[in-house]
Amino acid sequence: MRIGRLTTHPNIKTMLGNAARRLAVVVSLAAVALISAPFVSPPQRESERLPRTEPPKTQSRIGVTLRSGDTLLGVLKRFGVATPSAHALLEKVRPLMNVRKIQPGNDVHVVLDSKNKTVEAMELVVDDNLVRVKATDAGWFAERQEIPFVTKSRLVRGTINGSLYGAGIAAGLSPQQILELAQIFESDIDFFSDFHSGNHFSVIVEERRYIDGRRAAGRVLAAELDAENDTFDAFYFPGQLDGGQYYNSNGEAMHRSFLRAPLSYARVSSPFSTNRLDPILRTVQPHLAIDYAAPAGTPVVAIGAGRVEFIGWQNGYGNVVDIRHSGNYTSRYAHFSRFAANLRRGQSVNAGDIIGYVGQTGHATGPHLHFEFLHGTTKINFLALRLPTIQQLTGDDLRRFTRLRDQQLAMLHPSSVAQSAQKSF
Repeated sequence: MRIGRLTTHPNIKTMLGNAARRLAVVVSLAAVALISAPFVSPPQRESERLPRTEPPKTQSRIGVTLRSGDTLLGVLKRFGVATPSAHALLEKVRPLMNVRKIQPGNDVHVVLDSKNKTVEAMELVVDDNLVRVKATDAGWFAERQEIPFVTKSRLVRGTINGSLYGAGIAAGLSPQQILELAQIFESDIDFFSDFHSGNHFSVIVEERRYIDGRRAAGRVLAAELDAENDTFDAFYFPGQLDGGQYYNSNGEAMHRSFLRAPLSYARVSSPFSTNRLDPILRTVQPHLAIDYAAPAGTPVVAIGAGRVEFIGWQNGYGNVVDIRHSGNYTSRYAHFSRFAANLRRGQSVNAGDIIGYVGQTGHATGPHLHFEFLHGTTKINFLALRLPTIQQLTGDDLRRFTRLRDQQLAMLHPSSVAQSAQKSF
């Protein structure tokens, strides 16, 4: 059986030709793509087109406690801040704080860039405010923020074995609070001679507790001191007009017309007496004055406000100053080595103003202050004088004070309150 020649249909032949041509084009394009692939960048993703963010700076914080002689300028220069930049920083700080209040013991925190050690910020606390200075592209930027705090009261008790200062520090009082105690009781207690070993004290003080953990001593609110076989007390009463002052338990102002003593002294070498052996004349004579033994050069202060009536040399008194006070009182200070600078007759003085310095001019066997106190022309014993008060609370003020006093007394004597509570059951 013979097989005949295959005959192709014209349409099929045309279709095969077109397919062959298309295949040739595809192959050509693929070859071009393969050859040019190393020179063509693939399309980027959307995320790759965004700018890359820099990692956050790491910082270190260093605390510096200022020592005597330290300044903010010195601290900044110590950390590498150039002098012009340091001055520019201080100019930003000055409107926000009193730089004079920066004292030894204050803490300054410096924030450094951990990588290049440049100063990024500085922080310090002054007057209950946090002052922060930060470096910006436009220069230093300063801001001030008040630090929140709460005020609490606490009781401090102690026994005097040497001095009130030493006992107060040991019990937890600050030096400023001890000075405040001396000022409160200066008209009633001589802090250099009236205290004896074994005397007790109880003091209620304010304490500010800040949100940053710091604590600061506040004012004395109430106090009881034993001295000269007596007990003295004082209570702070916030008046409506005067801003507040201290009163005793009877509502009498603690600030009196005269101080208790005109100087800090070691002892009374010769008290007021109507019958004393004169150390120079060797005869028995009245000594209507008080002699305070003290080292030469010890400052002497006016015991009260008044006017200088006499200043100069006066026979046995040597260098002497007379001061006239209200109520027809006069105080006399003798044997000065020298007078206070610029002190003149007719000049007004206040209690506590220095008027001269201990010496032994005139009839004196050693350095001491001869002090007289006169009412009119009569010399009186100043140590036995009950000094008059300036103010006495009355009316609504006295009633408000009494309620406050009773609350403070309950805190001063917690054991008495506990005993009273036990008896009531």
